[in-house]
Amino acid sequence: MNSFATMLGISTSRNKTRFLGTTGDGMAVLVNGKEFFLRYADFPWFEYCGASELRDITSDRWGVYWNAIGVDLPIEALEHPEQFPEKISVESWLKARSRNAARVLGQVKSSRKAAASRQNGLKGGRPRKPTIPRHSSVAKLRTKRTPA
Repeated sequence: MNSFATMLGISTSRNKTRFLGTTGDGMAVLVNGKEFFLRYADFPWFEYCGASELRDITSDRWGVYWNAIGVDLPIEALEHPEQFPEKISVESWLKARSRNAARVLGQVKSSRKAAASRQNGLKGGRPRKPTIPRHSSVAKLRTKRTPA
């Protein structure tokens, strides 16, 4: 099999780390001048990621890091994936990923958000949450227990 780096005309120098491409079975990465093919069966998280997220790859002599998706792998896991079973399930990883996406998207500034913020400012700001009185009917029910 031809290597991805050769097909793409990329030199495999010692200090290069980059995403090379994907196939239906997995993805190829160049880590410290050595090419690895990561199968989705061994690394299921990558199947749910876009190319822009997979391109955000860094490495050092101990591991490979995808900061955009929160995946860190030791170099040994790339060389011998059968010895490193997945530590976090795909379901819990996807939940954490969606929470992070909601947090990031909530901080996005858009023209619609700015206009809505200005309108709320003209009305006196964000509406306050209604306060619940201390002695509500639920609290009275809790205090009126009869002994059994």
